[in-house]
Amino acid sequence: MATNPTQLASHDHKLSKFEMIKKSLSGPGGTIVIGLALIIGTSAIWVGKMTFTSFNLYLVLGYLAIPLIIGIFASFSLLAGVVDLSIGAMVALSAVVFAYLCTGNVNEWLAAAITILVCLGFGAINGVAIVVFGANPIAATLGMLVGLRGLARIISQMRPGTGSSQDAISLMITGLNNFTEAQISFMPVLFIIALLLVFVTQGIISFTRGGRHVRAVGGDIVAARRAGLATERIKFFSLLASAFGASIGGMLYVGKLGGAPVTLGTNMEFTIYAALMIGGYSILRGGVGNPMGGFLGLLIIAVFANLVDNKGLDTRAADIFVGFLLLIIVFLDIRRGGDAFE
Repeated sequence: MATNPTQLASHDHKLSKFEMIKKSLSGPGGTIVIGLALIIGTSAIWVGKMTFTSFNLYLVLGYLAIPLIIGIFASFSLLAGVVDLSIGAMVALSAVVFAYLCTGNVNEWLAAAITILVCLGFGAINGVAIVVFGANPIAATLGMLVGLRGLARIISQMRPGTGSSQDAISLMITGLNNFTEAQISFMPVLFIIALLLVFVTQGIISFTRGGRHVRAVGGDIVAARRAGLATERIKFFSLLASAFGASIGGMLYVGKLGGAPVTLGTNMEFTIYAALMIGGYSILRGGVGNPMGGFLGLLIIAVFANLVDNKGLDTRAADIFVGFLLLIIVFLDIRRGGDAFE
C-alpha cells in the first residue's frame, strides 16, 4: 500500500519536535529544569508544606544572596576562559582584613576601601602570573588559595590580645548587620540587590560590546587576537572582577556573621563553580554561559542545602551533593561541547 506523503511529512515533523525536546533537555537549560524539579519535588514530599512558607523562602534566598554576588563577578573570569580557584580564600582574606582594620578603630568606609584594594592587589598578582607569565590558571590560583588562607590566619592572630589560637575576629557593626539582615516581605534586601546585579550583568554580557569581547576572548582567543581585541587586558580585568566580587562578599559576611572566621569561604569556589556550570558555564572552555543561568544553578544548591537543614541531616551532605554535581556537570559539559545556556 502506498504511503501518504502528508503522513510522512507529519511523522518527520513529530520526529523533529522530539529531537528538539531531547536537545533542550540535554543542554544547560534542561539541566536546570530537571535539577530544580527534582530538588523542589523532593523537598515538598520529604519536608512538606514548610518548603513553601515565607520564612523558609527567606532562608533559601538569604543563603544564596552573598554567594550569588560573588559568583556573578567570578563568572567574568570563566567567560574569559580563566578559572579562578582563589575566590573562597579571597573572601576569607577580605573578611579578616576588614574586621582587623575596623577593630583597630579605622573608619568602616575607609576600612572597606583598603580591603577592596588589598584584594584587587592579589587579583592583579593572579593576572600577572596568568596573563603576563603564562602560568596555568588552575595551578596559579590554587597556589593563591593556599597562600591567602595562610595570610588570613596570620592577620587574625595579629589582633592585639587575641592570642596565638585566634581563628576568628569578633566584630559587630550595627549598621552593616542591619543591612545584611534587612528584608522586604519574605525577600532579603541582599537577595534583591544580587538579583538586580544578575539582570545588569546579563545586559552587559548580552548587549554590550565589552560583554561580546569577553565572550570572544574566552571562546577563541586566536580569533579574538586576529580581530584586534586586547585579549590579555580582558583576561587581566576579568580576574580583577573576580577578586572584587570576593572582597565585597567577605565584608558582607562580616556584617551578617558578626565576625570574620578564618575558615570563611572554605570550598566556596567549588560550590560557586558547580552552580555556574549547572547554569551553562564551562571550566573546559570560555565564552559560554550567562548570569541568569548561574543564578538558577545556585538556586538548586541553595534549595538542597535548605532541605538538609530542615531534615537535620549532617551539613556535609551538601558537600557530597555539590561533589556529585560537579562530576555530573563536567561529564555533561564534555558531551554537549560547552553549549551556552540561552
